[in-house]
Amino acid sequence: MMRKIGVGLTVGIITAAIPAVAFAEDVFKPSHASVPATMLATALTVIMAVLFIIVAVLLGIRAGGVDDGPGRIWPVFLLTAVLAVMLRVIAALAFEGYSTDIACFKSWAMEVYKAGLPNFYQSVSFCDYPPGYMYVLYGLGFLQNLFSIDANSALFTLMVKLPSIIAEVVLALIVCRIAAREAGRTFGLLCGAMMLFNPAMFFNSSVWGQVDAIFILLAVLCIYYLRKENFWLGALFYGLALLLKPQTIMLAPVVGLAYIYQLFIKKDRIERAILQMIGGAAIVAVVLAAGVIPFTGTQPPDWVLHKYLGVIEEYQFASVNAFNLYGLLGANWVEADKPLLFMSYQYWGLLFIVLICVAVAILQWRSRSQQALFDVSGFLVLSVYMFSHAMHERYMLPACAFLLMAYVFMRDMTTLTFVVAFSITALFAQLFTLYADTVVVDAVPMLVISAANMGLYLIYAILTIKKLGSGTVLIKSPALNG
Repeated sequence: MMRKIGVGLTVGIITAAIPAVAFAEDVFKPSHASVPATMLATALTVIMAVLFIIVAVLLGIRAGGVDDGPGRIWPVFLLTAVLAVMLRVIAALAFEGYSTDIACFKSWAMEVYKAGLPNFYQSVSFCDYPPGYMYVLYGLGFLQNLFSIDANSALFTLMVKLPSIIAEVVLALIVCRIAAREAGRTFGLLCGAMMLFNPAMFFNSSVWGQVDAIFILLAVLCIYYLRKENFWLGALFYGLALLLKPQTIMLAPVVGLAYIYQLFIKKDRIERAILQMIGGAAIVAVVLAAGVIPFTGTQPPDWVLHKYLGVIEEYQFASVNAFNLYGLLGANWVEADKPLLFMSYQYWGLLFIVLICVAVAILQWRSRSQQALFDVSGFLVLSVYMFSHAMHERYMLPACAFLLMAYVFMRDMTTLTFVVAFSITALFAQLFTLYADTVVVDAVPMLVISAANMGLYLIYAILTIKKLGSGTVLIKSPALNG
């Protein structure tokens, strides 16, 4: 089964990539890249995708295999990571990325170092990022100034992309270590390689130049520690993720319910559960305050609240190149207040969010423990991406990491299959957005990939609801004990 899926997806990737390269003169405008650079970036992405599918097939072959013990896995992981990083560095140097995003990161890095943290937000005409990533950009600005690096150079572009590349390697290392503890060194290496060679992640960081990998790393750590019932560290990483990206709010139902359900799961320790809730909220508040205050300067105390609200309200469209239900309905870049049947797209999106939160609450309760948190988190992110308004093409990427982590603990082939499938559609979503003739993706790829996404999601949702709604897990994980 996995071999057939692997062969089919490989052929599909190459088939889709060939026209993307062949017509590069007409489709690379958002990136402003040359035709050779576009061809090289696409070729490297195809290589990544093929390696990704090969690793998935090997995992499928290994399913049910004998646990080969912890062993020494780091030399092999290091070699794999070196290969993955080399391909990323080549792509990052050769291909500028999404021109607007790269230009923003470069200018913010130089300005935050020049103006200083307290004056940054008042000195720039536009910045739609909260303070978290500005600390990283401050370091890049310092290095750029120290070594007099040309702002337009490929080296500075690589520097801007490097934090995300590092985050991907760290995330792969974490996945490798956890998976090795769960089912042996071979399983750990293969799962780590799945993260290193994920083509959607590769394209996002090394070709596009976005920072989703850093957010995903923090989000995975948050859910991981909540799963282990370490609520202090879970809150710490949630606060850091929220400081980095407003999309962290998307995870609020899963994170909040993880604390609330402790009141019911541990009836003889209600006091501890209440302390965990209060302590978790306090930790998030302290992290946000510590990150925000240095940037406040002479701004009013509520400036950061307006910053978050401004980011949320900035793209009020049914879909912002998201390959979801609204993309399927032809509503890409249609204003959110336009009508769909008897309600606006915005109200449809809000209604779906309410229904999704109800479904998550039920599934999280039915799972009876924290073991299924990665499954529930993946379901939440995919559901919001498919049905909420104002989604971007990149917003389904966290689900790929969550589903891989769910597979690490549950080890069921269905989850692995969806890791592969949604990673490929997430790759296509970014590829056709970056290679589009304008900021609006062409209608044909939007329709085709949106239909594929919705079809995959419906199958995934049915199987996931059936699995989590049963109140059982496939394999009892020893990781909860330590």
